Amino acid sequence: MSHKVFGIVFYSICIIFLFSCKKEEVTYQDVAFFSEAFQTDRNYRIYLPENYNNRSDERFPVIYYFHGYGGRYKWDSYDVEDDVHNSRNRRKEPPFVMEWQRYVKENDLIIVSWDGYEPNLHPGKKEREGIQYGNASPYDYVRAHDEEDHHWGLDFSMHFRDLVAHVDQNFRTHADRKQRGITGLSMGGLTSYYVAGQNKDLVSSVSAFDPADNFPLYGPKGEQVVFPILEMFRPLKGLAVRLTMTDGDWLKYNNWRIKQIFESADLTHFESHTADYPDHWAADIDLQLDFHMKEFQNPRPFPEKWNHVNPGFSSFDVLGFQIEVQRKVPALTIMKGVSSEGMKIFSRPFLPEGPMVQDEMIQISTPSVYSPNESYHLIHYNLSENAFTSSMEQATNEGNLHIKLGGGGYLLGINGKDVERGPKVHLLFDGNSENVYFEEGMTHALDFKLLNVGSENANKIEIKAFSEHPYLNIAKNSFVAENIGSGEEMEFEKQFEFEFINYSDSSFVGSILFEIKVNDMVYDTTHIAAFPVPISPYVEQSDRIILDGRTVGDVPFYSQGLNEIELNTLVGGNGNGDGVLDPGEQALVYIRLPKGLAPNDTNTFHRTYLINHSEETYLKVEDLDYTKKISQAGATSVASLITLSPDIPKNREIKLWLKVESLYNDSNDSTSNATIYSSRFDYVKTKLIRNARVSEGLTHD
Repeated sequence: MSHKVFGIVFYSICIIFLFSCKKEEVTYQDVAFFSEAFQTDRNYRIYLPENYNNRSDERFPVIYYFHGYGGRYKWDSYDVEDDVHNSRNRRKEPPFVMEWQRYVKENDLIIVSWDGYEPNLHPGKKEREGIQYGNASPYDYVRAHDEEDHHWGLDFSMHFRDLVAHVDQNFRTHADRKQRGITGLSMGGLTSYYVAGQNKDLVSSVSAFDPADNFPLYGPKGEQVVFPILEMFRPLKGLAVRLTMTDGDWLKYNNWRIKQIFESADLTHFESHTADYPDHWAADIDLQLDFHMKEFQNPRPFPEKWNHVNPGFSSFDVLGFQIEVQRKVPALTIMKGVSSEGMKIFSRPFLPEGPMVQDEMIQISTPSVYSPNESYHLIHYNLSENAFTSSMEQATNEGNLHIKLGGGGYLLGINGKDVERGPKVHLLFDGNSENVYFEEGMTHALDFKLLNVGSENANKIEIKAFSEHPYLNIAKNSFVAENIGSGEEMEFEKQFEFEFINYSDSSFVGSILFEIKVNDMVYDTTHIAAFPVPISPYVEQSDRIILDGRTVGDVPFYSQGLNEIELNTLVGGNGNGDGVLDPGEQALVYIRLPKGLAPNDTNTFHRTYLINHSEETYLKVEDLDYTKKISQAGATSVASLITLSPDIPKNREIKLWLKVESLYNDSNDSTSNATIYSSRFDYVKTKLIRNARVSEGLTHD
């Protein structure tokens, strides 16, 4: 062989070798596809297992990754400075590209990184790596306090369905919810919980890294509602849920609250992990992915009774149910305990304690699980009117039921052929409350109703209460009722006995599980959140400001950003502005705290959240007031707009029990490279009385 020929052969071998090496190193593809939800092209990056092209007879599970606020499908904004050059991270190059590649190489898995930026692109917006930014925040994300910001009404939940369909059609995936999961960072972590809850038929596990703590708006343009991350556990029953927190995250106290509330919720499975990392980031990625892989290997059965929350949309599908809602005010549609036997369905303008929406019509089309053309006996209980009605509904040729309901919320029992016969007993707490506050050292009891929406009488009913909270004692944990007829209710007062023996921290929350037995068989369970509260002192009139449409100047406020006390002007509420809460007015209440959370926060006023409106007959909270917390990483402060019923009797005493938030920016936290944003809740009471001799309003007693 001549030197020339040998050189050509050697050069060819090298080219082939280098090409092969490069081909093996690049284990991802960037893909564009048309999204029906957005009616435009969208992008994603897909990471494929090792030797994917040579394993044509194999299929793989998929994890979808949702980037953070500054990221795109190719990168996250944190990977340039915050992460690569950090001495504690042990990374040699930007994350995700490297870590996703390594993980899919070592595990038989596909990872898809989607693009969360909204598609309304405009010339002149900045670019990165040739990818143009949109005109709004990713995920069409608008905070409750950003009233002047854009909201396009884009439904990223529906876009996720388009993405899954495209990936399944073009790559060898296991097209099964049991082999599909979602994870995300920061704003993408919050979106992970939201999208998973809206698409329980597509995913079986969901996780988040340091999820954002804001109050996001969801729903169609002009009709969106607030769906806080602390309430997103509600539609996640049936999924395995995980939270990864970093100990140096500037939002770590919010992460701790998420952990507490999700642990106390009625979830199929929840776990959390704290990573040793000094900032807001996706740390211990391999452990998070391991969680999903474990769930893929041992999938959990979906519960017979499930829950759902749909924010703002007037039409939606969930697990075979088609829901159409007509109403005048934006609201969240809430479904609880859904099965072929019935459900609870109602709407609230906000969670968790918003009023039931009265002016609405709900149409439900069920899955095809009933006998075609058979008649079914439906027993309805209106949650607002406390009244039973019933109807006969005939299934369609396909076995669907079409059900029409009015407003006020309903507990619905479906009785007939192919549906389990017998009683259907449900426990309903006073005011339809789902949160209960227990003051330290005091004995508490609960008022509730038992309702039977089944076709037969219920005999020998026993209810037992359980709690794993270390400081919650249940002295009397059982209750027995002899008989409740079909379509009947029974009211009970001051049952069970609870006592919190030790208050430690305002972020702690427990749960109480109530198990309902009928004829010694467990029929149902229900949960309520139990919040431990310290002894709540009464405040004087001088430490209270009522804003009923008036302006009050020179009010001392603690400023986080400046770390000092400033004099502010307060405006708010809706009324005659005389500082007295009159019937029909909306008022914000401010309370002076002797000592806030910050070391130098003394004798300043704070916004308040009412926690006892379900106990006070003449108090209502029909709306909330949202304000951005200064230097609180864009988070939101929430205050109650309190309304007094017009029919309140004269000389009727009213007790306001208020939650009061104070804030602090700690720049000296040893675990973090960032300023830690923390908050604390104090609890106070104030007495008001309607006195005909004093302006027909509510004044201090």
